[in-house]
Amino acid sequence: MWDFLKNIFSKRDGDVTVVVLDDEEPDESSTYQFQSSDMIKIALIVITISVILTTIIFFITPLGSLYQHQQDATLRQEVIAISEKVMALRDSLDARDNQLDDLKRVLVEAPDTTFQPQLMSGEMELTGSFSARPMPGPGEMPAYEMFSRNEIIYSDILKNPPAFPSSYPVEGTLTQGFSVEDKHFGIDIAAREQSEFKSIADGTVINAGWTINYGYVVYIQHSDGYMSVYKHGAKLFVEEGDLVLKGDLLGTVGDKGALSFGSHLHLEIWKNGVAQNPQMYLIK
Repeated sequence: MWDFLKNIFSKRDGDVTVVVLDDEEPDESSTYQFQSSDMIKIALIVITISVILTTIIFFITPLGSLYQHQQDATLRQEVIAISEKVMALRDSLDARDNQLDDLKRVLVEAPDTTFQPQLMSGEMELTGSFSARPMPGPGEMPAYEMFSRNEIIYSDILKNPPAFPSSYPVEGTLTQGFSVEDKHFGIDIAAREQSEFKSIADGTVINAGWTINYGYVVYIQHSDGYMSVYKHGAKLFVEEGDLVLKGDLLGTVGDKGALSFGSHLHLEIWKNGVAQNPQMYLIK
């Protein structure tokens, strides 16, 4: 066959004789004579028609739409993955910016908070921004419990690392765990609607408000580079700038946000901008 095609292309201007033999009747044969140029033209026409028919079939029949759908699905998955990475990075950068702003505000506006306790005539004298307080008598409230929240903020209480492990922020059932592969940087705790959730450690509220995807969200900055995030809240009891202590109520749980599928609380724990598995810091 190869020699036949080679012969046709080598003698484009000549004639080609094709002899067809019948195996059952060798004495009978059929002879056909063609011009090489005509056979080349016929071959090109057949190839062109085949290409046109294949193209028409590909674009008209479901075969083409199936191939295009597969490409669109792959592209869509890549776009979603990139969007999730961008959103996670943006949330981390926003939290860092808020943290830096809060630190700058504290450094600029904070008064001199150093104080030295001295016992003088039955009184505790505090130098600095705190007023003197009398020493508690029998059955009276201790002096440290009489401090206001502002006094606690500017004291050393937030300089110590968070006291982990902590109890779960809300009573409920763990429905989804921490998974970096699934881009789920926290845990989901199913709870009844209007269940109250609380802070897992001492800290300062650096962001609190409504979001379309996650309902009411609270960001709490703790010491030692820790930050906790609470999502899908129905109502908040705190606002930006509030000091919260471990166990303080932050809000109520609900089925809020476009990405919520049932009443639950989503909890994230970050350390120096890196997502942590909250189950390592919690205890039943």
